[in-house]
Amino acid sequence: MTTTPGAAAVLLSPDLTATQALDVVMRAAGKHVRRHTEVLVVEREPEALHQVRVGVRRARSALSLLSPALGDGDKLAWVSEEIRDLAVPLGLARDLDITVRDHVDTLDGPAREQLLARREAAYDEVVALVGSERWSDLRTHVDGLLRHLHDEVPADPPATEAAAAALDRSLSRVLRRGASLAGASSTERHAVRKEARRLRYGVQAFGSLYAVPPASAAQPGSPVHEFARLVADVQDTLGDLGDVQTSRHLLELVGAPPPDADTDALLRRAETAVARLHDASPPWRSPVA
Repeated sequence: MTTTPGAAAVLLSPDLTATQALDVVMRAAGKHVRRHTEVLVVEREPEALHQVRVGVRRARSALSLLSPALGDGDKLAWVSEEIRDLAVPLGLARDLDITVRDHVDTLDGPAREQLLARREAAYDEVVALVGSERWSDLRTHVDGLLRHLHDEVPADPPATEAAAAALDRSLSRVLRRGASLAGASSTERHAVRKEARRLRYGVQAFGSLYAVPPASAAQPGSPVHEFARLVADVQDTLGDLGDVQTSRHLLELVGAPPPDADTDALLRRAETAVARLHDASPPWRSPVA
């Protein structure tokens, strides 16, 4: 059993309502999570863990983006918060994976052993989590909610309108918050990273609504794909900055010296990525030919 990186492209037709589009995206994310969870439990692969987190975040991003258009303040918010809370152990295990990947070869003796032991313990917690009743109950709850969502929300606008408005809001937040990264705190930079992640997954999830033909949204070189790549550059460069800070903390916990990193160069890369995104044309603002 091996992990298959990436997720299958989500194809949406312009005649869908927001709840119908959300159903397609959420179910695709759930399928992605289930497929990689099987590998994670059996092989405890870092890539499988990463892909489970990708699926979880795709689901949360879709909920976050479309919830305002649906006018639901309780049911969808509870699901998003429950997914977030359950994903916490996944994040800790991923942080340890990155620290081990980047720094374990520089360690020896007790520090190396402690770091590897912490990762094994984190994986134990993750495996227990995905086999828990709470994890299973959330899947059942989400399935039931999606089946009846159209009848339970106050509004259900066309998906093209709802997604475009949501993507515009998210893009505006990324550009506004990312305009002064040099003077921002690590917390503020992390907020930009999270918003860029939401935007990236939103573009990937709903991009086919604005691509002609829809399948071209996932093809390298297409406007939707290239815009998602620009957003990913913002997310990834800020992610590299965050990983430096996280690794420093985890290495301190095992008594290892902090890693060397040119954070100024990483910050310049992030600023350049934001500038390129600022100059790009969002593909959802007009149909892509």
